[in-house]
Amino acid sequence: MNPGEYEVMAAVEDRHWWYRGLRDAMARCLAQPDLRLPSHPRVLDAGCGTGATLRFLAQLLEPSYLGAFDSSPEALRLSAQKAPPGADLYLSDIRDPVLRAGQLDLVVSLDVLYIPGAEASMKGLERLVSALRSGGLLILNLPAYDWLYSEHDVAVHTRERFTVGRTRALLDRLGLHVARLTYRLCALFPAIALARIPGMIRARRGSTEARSDLHAVPGEAMSRALLALLEMENRLLARGLRLPWGSSVFAVGRKT
Repeated sequence: MNPGEYEVMAAVEDRHWWYRGLRDAMARCLAQPDLRLPSHPRVLDAGCGTGATLRFLAQLLEPSYLGAFDSSPEALRLSAQKAPPGADLYLSDIRDPVLRAGQLDLVVSLDVLYIPGAEASMKGLERLVSALRSGGLLILNLPAYDWLYSEHDVAVHTRERFTVGRTRALLDRLGLHVARLTYRLCALFPAIALARIPGMIRARRGSTEARSDLHAVPGEAMSRALLALLEMENRLLARGLRLPWGSSVFAVGRKT
């Protein structure tokens, strides 16, 4: 990411409506009978960023093993400040991941593949899937639609944005059953697309001056309203409803 972006992420991800909504979507999905994991599962966060998801997974699942890697030493340093005791944090890359545990029940990779791209990550994803036990889950969240590329993508070094169709093809190549696959932020999508227009105009690939959307955090009242909308949407997607559009793609693949 551009300089300073990891610090901004670490500062806002605990309270920002977008991150909270994504964690809520995962929690609601993992509470569904068809996606429920065994007690004290073995969990890996593949591309852990600055650590809020790692802490969330520890609190939600009480895993017997909780591993996490990232390709950025800066991200790992910030993640270590939030990681629960005993978490196994290490430097690695989604394109060629090191696995430091036996079979896993859950691999989570949230907004990671968009940086190297799906094709460059395929061998790494195959390795991660090979570590899943039968019935194990892979959860992905990905930015949607190439035409939404904006200054935010420049700042976080986006190489590829996705569609539901591309994501289904990715899960099929990995040999996973598609348990959930939908767009997210459906109700908010028109407002998000409009708000991105200035950033689309400013987007210049390679610019080190570009800033992510995380620099503009709405006030508390607005954040609560946005989160409430996402929670309503999450109830539907957790039950298997496929939303027709959105600024993110959310997928759960199950190993058969």
